[in-house]
Amino acid sequence: MYNRKDEIITGLVLGSLSIALTGSIIFWYFGDPQKFIEHRLGVNAEAFNNPIVWILTIIIAFGYILYTAKVIPFVRDHLFTFSWLKVIGVWAAFVSSIVEEILFRQVLMDWLMGLDYSILIQVLVSAFIFGLAHGAWVFLGGELRIALPVILSTTILGGLLAILYIIADRNILAPIVAHILINLFIEPWLILSAVTRKWDNNIKENEDN
Repeated sequence: MYNRKDEIITGLVLGSLSIALTGSIIFWYFGDPQKFIEHRLGVNAEAFNNPIVWILTIIIAFGYILYTAKVIPFVRDHLFTFSWLKVIGVWAAFVSSIVEEILFRQVLMDWLMGLDYSILIQVLVSAFIFGLAHGAWVFLGGELRIALPVILSTTILGGLLAILYIIADRNILAPIVAHILINLFIEPWLILSAVTRKWDNNIKENEDN
């Protein structure tokens, strides 16, 4: 379990991050509301033309949720726990997914495309940077043994979301939805597991068996 201090620290981390990301979204929106909704978010008629895209969206999202629940029992045990921390987690799920997909997929991959890099390079670079970004907080916490699996798993997820972006004809809505679904289930518990280091205890238990 976790104590009140761990809960408050997690809430502060997620809350601060969510405030900053919400500010970015508001800035983008008021810069050009129609462009933000139709282009940045991909909310337009073309987004729903290909049902295969949405089937893949569900498969990617719930596949990663199941994977996370399997390798981090702390997350699995709290998947359906509701608390004030979960409210912040829901907020964070939406704003972080929107900003990350716009930056790691749309902006980065379209920039690489403009430089005439192949689709393979676009996907690999997007995946690698996404993995490094999500492993950085583990490195900062000194959990080097945990960092590599985190980087590997999030790199694979980043690659899948990048492929989804390509299949969706570079419409970002499906990757955003997949990312939101993942975060809705695993947050705030993934961050809380980092704060309490519960994942480390589970890994040690598995090594002893």
